[in-house]
Amino acid sequence: MSDSVFAGSPFLRESAAVDDRAAGARAGLRARHDRAATDVRSAGRADDEDGLLDATRRLEQVLAAARRDLGPADPDTLVVEGSLAVAYLLGDDETRGLGLASRNLASRERAFGPDHPASLAAADAVAAAHRITGRPEEAVTRHEDVVTRRCRVLGDAHPCTVASRAALAQARGETGDLRGAAVLLSSTLDTADRFLGAAHPVTMDVRELLAECLDAQRRGELAARARADDTELLPLVPAPDRREQRRRRPFFDRPSGPLPAVS
Repeated sequence: MSDSVFAGSPFLRESAAVDDRAAGARAGLRARHDRAATDVRSAGRADDEDGLLDATRRLEQVLAAARRDLGPADPDTLVVEGSLAVAYLLGDDETRGLGLASRNLASRERAFGPDHPASLAAADAVAAAHRITGRPEEAVTRHEDVVTRRCRVLGDAHPCTVASRAALAQARGETGDLRGAAVLLSSTLDTADRFLGAAHPVTMDVRELLAECLDAQRRGELAARARADDTELLPLVPAPDRREQRRRRPFFDRPSGPLPAVS
């Protein structure tokens, strides 16, 4: 199976080798998954709680059908499961989302091996889930591991690797290392501009994250200066709500590019 097969549907991009079993059911499930997963990403970015809830419920229905018709370990079932974990996390059902994402990672590693791109996508999602649930140090450790393995498997300039670097920077920023996060985001943006292009969705995300990081760094420096001078400054621009930022920019709410088939 050629990589070109994986260039369209995000369902196919993450799924492994597809056999002919339950072909009719599989095709229908793919179509339902793709619609719901796209709606999850769109609603998450738009902060559309009603739309996100509706898309999440549809993914739950698709997962139940996939487990019944294809089996719980089928590659396509694992894709639906991963999408549902993302939906829970974007919807602030954090405990449920992290638990499902962790189980999905374990299932993918058993099915494909730990360094398969589909397993690495799940590992990155788990790392981001730890950041969202208030464990940025754990997220940093996990993202560093994913970046190392994605560099080896996919290359430094692959969109997935670039996204992982940006997610690592975001986690570092939430540990308080805004300077280090800004440096990493700046170098990541250089790579994205050079190899992906300025209009690539991942490049645009990195650029926006860098702007947010630099703004947070500026606010912190102003606050520190005010404390040092013991003087009153004009009110600072309120910091963006951290919970809102975590929900809006987890870096697993858009497709990350074609993945190779399982050999």
